[in-house]
Amino acid sequence: MRDAPDVLRRTGTQAAVVDQLSGGLSGVVNQVDLPLIHVANALPVNWCDCVFPPMVGWPYRSGLLARLRNHVASALLRHLTRPVLARYSDYYRRHGIPFDFEGPNSGFSRLAQIAQLPAAFDFPNPELPPWFHHTGPFHDGQGRAEAGFPWDKLSSEPLIYASMGTVQNGFEHVFRTIAEACSDLGCQLVMSIGPILTLDAVGRLAGNCIAVTYAPQLELLRRAALCITHAGLNTALESLAAGVPMVAIPVTNDQPGVAARIAYTGTGAVVPFRRLTPVRLRRAVRQVLSDDRYRQSARRLQAAIQAANGLERAADIIDQCLGTRNQRRCDAVPPPLPRTA
Repeated sequence: MRDAPDVLRRTGTQAAVVDQLSGGLSGVVNQVDLPLIHVANALPVNWCDCVFPPMVGWPYRSGLLARLRNHVASALLRHLTRPVLARYSDYYRRHGIPFDFEGPNSGFSRLAQIAQLPAAFDFPNPELPPWFHHTGPFHDGQGRAEAGFPWDKLSSEPLIYASMGTVQNGFEHVFRTIAEACSDLGCQLVMSIGPILTLDAVGRLAGNCIAVTYAPQLELLRRAALCITHAGLNTALESLAAGVPMVAIPVTNDQPGVAARIAYTGTGAVVPFRRLTPVRLRRAVRQVLSDDRYRQSARRLQAAIQAANGLERAADIIDQCLGTRNQRRCDAVPPPLPRTA
């Protein structure tokens, strides 16, 4: 918020595409009076009573009691984030930007809000504005660093791929639990440990397991029968793009909300992090592997993701909204509100 205004002016920036959670940068864009488009790389954080906040992993329900439950959870979360919102509000006030931070969705663009969450992988939400767009994953599988992998060690057994992401993966016992749970299933396990732990710290792993620091995730998912995941949205969408069902072990942030959507869409099973044991995880893995309905649901989502063509759709929405493609605006998008987009 201190340096970005001068940078934007000096570089001649004409518009900004900003993550929903980057409230400080959104304020800067309003200060320099640029068109603002919001994207949701994680689960969208649009507040409404028909859907619970992303940090919650409740089963989806409709009805009055469910709406009341969701309202209380959202109110609590807004209360916890008030110190941050107060900083944003002070910035707007000091720079003379008219803004009302009391409205729960008042900080989001009214030109376009774009989520890489596919509609087929989300809960029903009739309260989203008409300028909100579900697209699909913001990647095309290109541009990733090469990850060396011992492909010659793969066997003919069904492949289970496991990853706890790159941020909240510093739990040695989780990887040992995964290996033990999969050790007697007649499958081969490949685990991506991530950068926080060393393979020595994880120690000896049970069963037919290949453990690496980094893995070529997309390539392995194309071969996998199952993905064990922390329920990060990117890994979940990459699994679904490959038609692979999941067993989710959500840890924090929006992972409980992603896991709830996995359960809701029938694309996998969920084992809560605090209840994780080899027995519970083995039961969930067996359930997903043995019941073909999980793979059928994953393939249904795979078809939806392919049809959505999320990356190109997101780019088209931005082009249309900013008038750079045939000078057209987004479908059903009203003119942006001045300075309060």
